[in-house]
Amino acid sequence: MFPRSPLPRLIWAALFLAGFFCASRECAAQRPEASKLGSQEASPRPGAELTLPLTERIGRTSDEVLQKFREAGMTPQPHELTAAERRLVANALAALPSLHRPVLTTHLRSLSFLDHMPNTALTSTVPAPYPLFDITIRAAILPQTATEWLTEKERTCFAATDSAWQVAIEAGVRSALDYVLLHEATHVVDAALHLTPAYSAAGQRLDSAAAKPFTAGIWQDRTQPAPRFRHALLEHIRFRGGPPLPMAQAAPLYALLQQTPFVSLYGSTGWTEDLAEYVTVYHFTQKLRQPFRLVIRRNGQEVFGYEPMKSALVKRRMRQMKRFYS
Repeated sequence: MFPRSPLPRLIWAALFLAGFFCASRECAAQRPEASKLGSQEASPRPGAELTLPLTERIGRTSDEVLQKFREAGMTPQPHELTAAERRLVANALAALPSLHRPVLTTHLRSLSFLDHMPNTALTSTVPAPYPLFDITIRAAILPQTATEWLTEKERTCFAATDSAWQVAIEAGVRSALDYVLLHEATHVVDAALHLTPAYSAAGQRLDSAAAKPFTAGIWQDRTQPAPRFRHALLEHIRFRGGPPLPMAQAAPLYALLQQTPFVSLYGSTGWTEDLAEYVTVYHFTQKLRQPFRLVIRRNGQEVFGYEPMKSALVKRRMRQMKRFYS
């Protein structure tokens, strides 16, 4: 999500959505257009940090981000990466789609990790005349696989009152960081290149030619899908601020998701999350050759399974992924 008032909504999301923070698109929309990659007419760079390789931008969380947490009464602590963790981060950066790396090179100021962070990740806009971002990630995900972390996150959508039933996301054995960093990096690419519509400070929608192919006919506005993909149960999930649903509603909920072009419940919450989730799941399944299955089990036996990337509605959007690999 790209909140209109960053602090209250970001902290609210951290506490209640157990998901991702994102950069403020409204702030980015007021700045000059991001330069085309390779253009000689790029805006002046705001600092020497953009001359560093991406692996050398891993470091300290900015004072601005830490202050947001302190103002909300939270005190996450800087995490000092071990040598093994630095290799994990370097590998995750190397595994990004080809478009992401040059965009991050010109738009990412820092990548940092915090202990005791209440949410998974925060992509925040840096006050500057040039579109610039910091990515902050909860260090606790570093030892987790994508399957472990995604399953943990998905289960927050359901009330754990019946131990016979379990929801899981099977996403292979790659690091959770591969998934989280790709999701957050896609928000940077989106904000820099306007791949989903932005809004001005006055609330005016700013469509771009690049945004229309991915959102047209699918989204009515930033958080409302087109009527044909709008379902009451999907509109009241935990990721939208609703209470955890009874496990009995898991199968009906995923059956409704099958009737949409969204790859995940989280992707159904807004067009920025839709893009970030779609790119991430596409890359995981089509490029990294990992599975991505939503599974419901009862007493250990699978009673429901769904692979979004095999859905006809989801597959129709695959052609939009070419731009990330040109």
